[in-house]
Amino acid sequence: MNRMDADLLHALGDLDEALAILDGDFLVALNAPMEALLPGEPGGLAADWAEPLHGLASALAAPLGQRCRCGVSGEYVAQRVALDARHVLLRLQDERARLHHLQRQLDDREGLLFTSRSLTVSEMGSVLAHELNQPIGATANLLRGLKLRLARRHPDDVDELAALDKAVAQVSYASQIIGRVREYTQSRQPKVESLDLVALVHQSLALLDWDLQREAVRLELDLPRDGVPVQGDAVMLQQVLINLLRNALDALRLDRPDDPLIDISLQVAGGRAELRVGDNGPGITPQTEARLFLPFSSTKPNGMGLGLSICRSLMEMHQGRLWFTRREAGGCCFHFALPVLAAATNQPVLENTA
Repeated sequence: MNRMDADLLHALGDLDEALAILDGDFLVALNAPMEALLPGEPGGLAADWAEPLHGLASALAAPLGQRCRCGVSGEYVAQRVALDARHVLLRLQDERARLHHLQRQLDDREGLLFTSRSLTVSEMGSVLAHELNQPIGATANLLRGLKLRLARRHPDDVDELAALDKAVAQVSYASQIIGRVREYTQSRQPKVESLDLVALVHQSLALLDWDLQREAVRLELDLPRDGVPVQGDAVMLQQVLINLLRNALDALRLDRPDDPLIDISLQVAGGRAELRVGDNGPGITPQTEARLFLPFSSTKPNGMGLGLSICRSLMEMHQGRLWFTRREAGGCCFHFALPVLAAATNQPVLENTA
């Protein structure tokens, strides 16, 4: 190894990436991570040294700059970069960590989807129980009144009276079922724990990164550099935030502006954290706004109209609020506010990223 080769190797020695220096067909030097992966003696043929790693010898013949998969399952990426007229730097990147991270992200997405569906079913059951309990109670009262009238006017109509008794019994049974559904759904209370609302925003955006990239939506973030501590159930609050983000994506998809935008800001004042999710979509009519948080009211062709109703219910379970305003530049803006833990500052330093 000449002086220049030794200097090159010394410059690369502290890097964690597996690196080797080639001079034509010969191996000149390799750093510690590369030697741990492929032990070899400088001076020999690079192809012979690379042979134990499946596909690496072929990668040495690929054009400079081209990324080539190697390893039994393609877990490494090899790339050659020219250092000077003679020397080539071989980089060998271990993709297993990246693939592991990607798999964890996919598992997190699947877990959130499963939990969100469970929470949605629970809240849907609560909404349905509330909405159905009133007409069922009214029906039972009407049947009882009808039976009293019939008993006074036609006391001998035994069959009709018995039929009304059965009808009242069936309605009462339905009411009991509704009551049990409400008891079950109301038992799902938030899991109280300390959370960082800023981190929760970033985690939620990471779970929707594919959707944002696919729709080519520009993000504008106005978030405190320091965390904003709140208390609550991370899954429930994340469900609210992701629901608001998906609603914004749907609005931009249905009536796409020239520069689709979602802006998210978080401000702390008066002991409360207020998160805003806005979009520059088409907005909504005053008639739609009046029914925005009512159950079974939806502007989507296949929507059930339960999303925002459930989100408001979840926020109220956290002693928070959820409301809507019109965005000044056009479009919609949804806000939710939560109490901030006492240790939080009321004068956050903001960062602006686009």
